[in-house]
Amino acid sequence: MKLNHANLVTSEVAALAGFFTSHFGFELVAMRGKDAFAILRGADGFALNLMIPGKGEAATYPEGFHVGFFVDSPGLVRRKQAELADAGFAPGEVQELTRGGVSSTTFYCSAPGGILVEVSSSQA
Repeated sequence: MKLNHANLVTSEVAALAGFFTSHFGFELVAMRGKDAFAILRGADGFALNLMIPGKGEAATYPEGFHVGFFVDSPGLVRRKQAELADAGFAPGEVQELTRGGVSSTTFYCSAPGGILVEVSSSQA
C-alpha cells in the first residue's frame, strides 16, 4: 500500500502552491477556480491537493499539525533553512533534537496560509 495524496485546506492556495513548487520540488499540475484548488505532484508521484475552506469555514488545524520533509543530511537542513530565510520566510532556528532515541537536525517554518512545515534529517 502506498500513500497516494494529502489534501490541505488553506486560505492562500496560490501562495502555498508557489511555496511548495519553488522550495520543495513539487510541480503544479492544475489550478482550478479562482485559485480555489491546486493539484501538486512530487517527484515520487505523491499528490498534494490544496483547497480553500468551505463558505463560512476557517482553515484551521489542531495544535502540532505539520507537514514534514526528510532530507539526506544535516547540511541540507541548514541549506534549506537559509534558502527559506533568503526568500523572505521566517524559518525557525535549526535545532539538534532527540526524539524516541533518534537524533535529528530540524527546523520549522510557517508557510503561506499558516501551514507549519518541518524539515529534518537524522544525524549520522
